[in-house]
Amino acid sequence: MTHTPPIHAGTLNSSAMNAAETQHEQTWDAVETYFECITTCSLDDGECITRCVEQLRDADS
Repeated sequence: MTHTPPIHAGTLNSSAMNAAETQHEQTWDAVETYFECITTCSLDDGECITRCVEQLRDADS
């Protein structure tokens, strides 16, 4: 079995770190949008909730 050493923040170049931070921000923005969307839905409205989930899925791709 081979062992891959962990990657430490100090070993990443700044462009890789910036890309990771941007991806993290986009993920949190999408999650925040999802929660804002579902708070406008009635719990009985499956179509609304499904639409919110689809928006989250589309934002992730």
